[in-house]
Amino acid sequence: MVLIIEAKYVVPVKPRHRVIRDGAVVVDGNRIVFVGKSDEAKKKYHSDTVIRGDRHVVLPGFVNAHNHLFQSILKNIGIDMELVTWLRTSIHPTLACFHPEDFYVSAKWGLIENIKSGVTTIIENHYGPIGYEWVAKALIESKLRAVLARGIYELNVLLDILREEPDKALAHVEDLVKKYHGYENRLWIAVAPMHPYNASRELLLKAKELSDKYGLIYHTHTAESKRDQELVVKLHGKTDVELLYELGILGPRYHAVHAVNVSPREVKMIAEKSAHVIHNPESNMYLGSGIAPVPDYLANNVNVALGTDGAGSNNNNDMIEAMRFAVLLHRAARSHPSIVTAWDALEMATVNGAKAIGLENEIGSLEPGKKADIVVIRLDRPHTYPVTDPVGALVYCANAGDVDTVIVDGEVVMENRRVLVFDEEKIMEEAFRIQQEILDRARSRFDIKFPFEEYLV
Repeated sequence: MVLIIEAKYVVPVKPRHRVIRDGAVVVDGNRIVFVGKSDEAKKKYHSDTVIRGDRHVVLPGFVNAHNHLFQSILKNIGIDMELVTWLRTSIHPTLACFHPEDFYVSAKWGLIENIKSGVTTIIENHYGPIGYEWVAKALIESKLRAVLARGIYELNVLLDILREEPDKALAHVEDLVKKYHGYENRLWIAVAPMHPYNASRELLLKAKELSDKYGLIYHTHTAESKRDQELVVKLHGKTDVELLYELGILGPRYHAVHAVNVSPREVKMIAEKSAHVIHNPESNMYLGSGIAPVPDYLANNVNVALGTDGAGSNNNNDMIEAMRFAVLLHRAARSHPSIVTAWDALEMATVNGAKAIGLENEIGSLEPGKKADIVVIRLDRPHTYPVTDPVGALVYCANAGDVDTVIVDGEVVMENRRVLVFDEEKIMEEAFRIQQEILDRARSRFDIKFPFEEYLV
């Protein structure tokens, strides 16, 4: 089936700094066959299926390069805390009280928010010993492209229920690989020791062996906060990046998630090994973790992809907002009005994310021959209209509520803001019910009062 998408603006992303006014994208099956002027498309192609966006912009779907979907029902569970305290007092106690099937509902709720933010590919970093099959089920049903990163806690975790024996956890990663890796060319598995301070050298190296054996992404929180760097130095005698460099783990499949608290020397180490940085600006600000040296990464040709992180440490999954903060945060930090640009952020959210998962030849830009992962965004509302610079309007004015249509692999998964792959109202009710049950279990099991209960009357 041929699908024609017409729009006021088409932003292919590649080549850079090119916007097609009165443009069109033509899709045949699951592939893009034309990107150019609408008048030219009308002469070459005919179809009864046409999406018209007279005041819209069309661009490649966003790649949310780091997420924790279970946190979609834990927004604001612990506000105004640093990372390790937040994990130990709020996230881990609730995570320990999920039943396996609860992850199915929380994942679907988080995926709905991602879809409504224009996300067509997601890296989902699930962790703990249970729930992976339920998360995989939700990812498959969403129709999104996804990497399911299997998180592992071994050391420095207070709750025994989250602590795993490395060989058993890695054997489970291998089971997931055999069951899901490459499923319908939409789902892949990654290995993901949660953080070097949560892992022995043995676990870190065995995860690397597994990554090499199957060509898996190695997706790990790296140098996120000052406190976690204190813990890793105490455990290993080195900072994250120094340790990973020494062990030979940094490489083209390694994702340094966050990579905030690093030295100029460590930036060079990441660049030398062609590792990727996954930037999560809102989470870093929310938890007070610091400001990643993104301008330095870009200056050293490090591939920087963009993520929202989990909704517990960001409180939304809005990739458009993440782009805006990825620009403004670094401008404020460096007192420089163009140290990171709107185009930089757009690339982080699209083609750089595709490169991080090895799919830059398939997705991440609108080019003939690539997969039809496309988003259509309205630019005709008071906060965006009238438009002068469409990329500026997208990054600095728009928000997730402006996303109109989302297409993955040539299939429409959201149309006119209505998600077609899930029953949003039903899942919303289930998400609220399950959240209340989980909070009640945590209160009873750990005899705790959550921070918000101190002033909620």
